[in-house]
Amino acid sequence: MIRKLFILVFLIGAVLVNGFSQSKLTAIKCGTLVDVKNSKAMSNAVIVVEANRIKSVGNAIPTDADVIDLSKATVLPGLFDLHCHLLDNIEGGTKGSAADNALSGVRNAEKVLLSGFTTIRDPGGGGPNYAGCSVRDAVNRGWFAGPRMFIGGRFLSIKGGHGDNNLIPPERESEYENIVNGVEEMRKAVRRDAKYGCDWIKLYATGGFFSAGDDPGQQHFSDEEMKVACEEATRLGKFVAAHAHGAQGIRAAIKAGVRTIEHGTFIDDEGIELMKKHGTFLVPTMRTIEILAEDPGTTASAGRMKAYQLSKKYFNTMIENIKKCVQRGVKIAFGSDMVSMPLGLSAQEFRLHILAGQTPMGAIRSATIISAEALNMQNDVGSIEAGKFADIIAVEGNPLIDITALERVGFVVKDGKVYKNTIAR
Repeated sequence: MIRKLFILVFLIGAVLVNGFSQSKLTAIKCGTLVDVKNSKAMSNAVIVVEANRIKSVGNAIPTDADVIDLSKATVLPGLFDLHCHLLDNIEGGTKGSAADNALSGVRNAEKVLLSGFTTIRDPGGGGPNYAGCSVRDAVNRGWFAGPRMFIGGRFLSIKGGHGDNNLIPPERESEYENIVNGVEEMRKAVRRDAKYGCDWIKLYATGGFFSAGDDPGQQHFSDEEMKVACEEATRLGKFVAAHAHGAQGIRAAIKAGVRTIEHGTFIDDEGIELMKKHGTFLVPTMRTIEILAEDPGTTASAGRMKAYQLSKKYFNTMIENIKKCVQRGVKIAFGSDMVSMPLGLSAQEFRLHILAGQTPMGAIRSATIISAEALNMQNDVGSIEAGKFADIIAVEGNPLIDITALERVGFVVKDGKVYKNTIAR
């Protein structure tokens, strides 16, 4: 009998600690609620949460509800980062093993979540171990704190392209499985990523800013290779993201059927019209280019120096091209191309969305309801509506007036569980 009572007390305590009470409603009193679906701000709204879902949004507080008072804060849906490299260990000091990657990912996952990003897509990396899928699965099991995760596979690159190692001599060269040449190799690579649990396929459609020996303006994969990648991914229930700076590569990737264009630095008028026609999403990642445009000093590596020179030369071009996309109605999603470490780093991207012509509401929509649509998750997340998962954040101040308030998130709920609270009374 005592043992049964202990188990019951333990289970009740676990429910109360790990989320809102499962037996009662929770009412969140909002000072300002950002309604991203209707692009408006609501005063004195009340969000009623039951278990891990939003039950209602209105003005009444149920008599039997627990109350969280955010009446002096601005409340928003949890944020999305669709270009977040979760496994990066920016402090160095590891050998890059599967264990290193996974442990770094677990640590970064919590930091990303605490900075207000409740859903992310990691577009993948060059490691052969698929550690991102392991981190995603561990978070889903409840082993660690972290955002909802959608994981890309190993970035697929042509030989000599952005994903190849072009700084080694020929006699030391080895062919990695992410180096793809020809349609049959592409088909095999997509199937491999699907086999190991990836949600997305990542292509390097063009060269890059940070890699040696290639030109970010050049198209790399052929039209046929990219078409096969999209066909195979679609058949296997996956989406394709294309790293694409150059205009020709952007156009080819859109025609092939990719879901998102990453970066889009040199997009032209034809590319803009193709994006609108096909409903393709643009994930700009402007803050990274701004950072790379800062003088790295005289001891920088060849890759870092190349990135500096190109970023400094083309930063303003990128901003103007993204501005054209905004003005002409391209669907702009949100991606930082970095890890939120220290907290708030990814949210620095918001300032550049404003610089590129979005209103604060437009920038917030990019990081919520538009990004949810890009992931095909708009029925479950991306806005604060009845029936959706309770992914809710709050900030002091008003990001509709000062967008940098989103760099200082003080309240985070994901899936009905409070992970951070420095605001509520």
